[in-house]
Amino acid sequence: MTAARRRASETPLTRERIVKTALEIVDRDGLKALSMRRLGSELGTDPMAMYYHIPNKEALLDGIVEAVMADIDVAVDDPSAPAEERILAAAREYRDTLLAHRNALPILLSRGPSTPVALRPVELLISILRDSGLAPAQAMAGMNAIASTVRGMVGMIQGEELPTPQSAEAAQQFAATFPADEFPNLLEAARYPVDYLDTHFDFGIRSLARGLLGSAGG
Repeated sequence: MTAARRRASETPLTRERIVKTALEIVDRDGLKALSMRRLGSELGTDPMAMYYHIPNKEALLDGIVEAVMADIDVAVDDPSAPAEERILAAAREYRDTLLAHRNALPILLSRGPSTPVALRPVELLISILRDSGLAPAQAMAGMNAIASTVRGMVGMIQGEELPTPQSAEAAQQFAATFPADEFPNLLEAARYPVDYLDTHFDFGIRSLARGLLGSAGG
């Protein structure tokens, strides 16, 4: 046993430590690399010992969702700011957290938050929409629309490196491979640089926020 494994085996086993290590495996090596056997090896313990704290893999996945959602800093919200700015700040924080845990995104897509810790960011976004005059059902629908948009944008990012904004020249070269008479709007839009992470993200969230805020009281 290596010194690192020995130290791991001597550290008390807790639910928090198990989930933290599981998320580290997913972040580093991807979701397919996560197994109870691999997790036990990383923790320096018999996999069966983990079942005292985590009853099954489903519970482990719920724990990973909770750990990711717990990384969202709800303190970014400024209640004195305009609603649109509050929504954008919350969406950016969610985006940045998901980008830090991109390999865990499939887990969040397949199972929603289900614990008090995981639901705090959800409560925040619903409260912002409620403060803006949306009815409870509207606020819930709006929260889901914003969260889905953020997850969709993050899901467009592939690989380990974050993409740099695509230049207008690169976009034009791509668009030029299609018939101009069939794709005139694409060629026109390709004159402008593509920046999914910032410019396009902000435009999409602001547009969505304005639509939601405009429906308040309706």
